[in-house]
Amino acid sequence: MTRFVRRLAATIAVALVPLAAVTVATPAISSAECDPNWSRNVWTNECKPPPAPPVWWTPRPAYAPPYAPEWIPPPPPPPPWAQQLHPVWDEGSLQWVWIRI
Repeated sequence: MTRFVRRLAATIAVALVPLAAVTVATPAISSAECDPNWSRNVWTNECKPPPAPPVWWTPRPAYAPPYAPEWIPPPPPPPPWAQQLHPVWDEGSLQWVWIRI
């Protein structure tokens, strides 16, 4: 049993030595090398932009919250009684409601 543990420890040590050498020898990744949204190939040090969206994809309108559907209409102008209130999309009734923020 002791011989097995010694062989296992030696095998693990031999496997970890190259890993430690690579960790020390390679430079750290600089945030100036690539844009944070781009992919980076570690081996070639090459940065690639993300792929273009598919033709069928339409971006969400700027006024729509992230949880609202894509077909959401723009918020209506505030009624006279709601001048200090803000429009918020209600998921339950699928319409804009006016709340105080």
